[in-house]
Amino acid sequence: MPVIIGSGLLAKSFASRFQDDSSVVIFASGVSNSLESRPEAFEREREMLQGALAATDAKLVYFGSCAVGNVDEQPSPYLSHKRQMEEAVLKSGHGLVLRLPQVVGRSGNPNTLGSFIRDCLLTGRHFSIWRNAERNLMDVEDIVKIAEVMIARHEGAAFSIASRHSIAMPQLVSIFEEVLGVKADFSLVEKGTPMVIDSREAEAVADEIGIDLGADYARKVIRKYYGAAD
Repeated sequence: MPVIIGSGLLAKSFASRFQDDSSVVIFASGVSNSLESRPEAFEREREMLQGALAATDAKLVYFGSCAVGNVDEQPSPYLSHKRQMEEAVLKSGHGLVLRLPQVVGRSGNPNTLGSFIRDCLLTGRHFSIWRNAERNLMDVEDIVKIAEVMIARHEGAAFSIASRHSIAMPQLVSIFEEVLGVKADFSLVEKGTPMVIDSREAEAVADEIGIDLGADYARKVIRKYYGAAD
């Protein structure tokens, strides 16, 4: 079976390191839209994951969502599904779950949060954001570097890879305004919850390998991928 399952941003990013490593299977395929609710979409990933777990004894790395570990997050079909997939991986005896926040990279996908905010600013389109919602941005290149260490060290557990600071949506929009030099036209909706993530293990690895996940991390990521030179 292929050691990289998937064709999106995560799969392509991990392929550069793991495509020739038969001891690890990177499962980077399945439901990624947190608003998904169609049972057939969830069942497709379930069948694919179960098949991958049964077909190999290699360590299988499954990418969950940091929202699964957030007690303040509202229940949804997507989160229920992700929990079930995590349980299947951990019960297999040869799996590792890496929970991810908002992954940022050069994917060409116009439907990501960053692309949406950038496009709204550049076109002058009005949009709404949840005042109390928070997001945590991670550069996909940093995810790969941190994950490589964690994959070598762990099995049968779930860890979150995230920066040290989740950012409220109004602050996130403000950073985009600063980076792009454009004023946003948006409304605030009184909804949302904090994004609380226990990413101590990943933070320790980041410190060890020289990745700064501190207070200015989100600004650096946004500037890198959404700046004027992008």
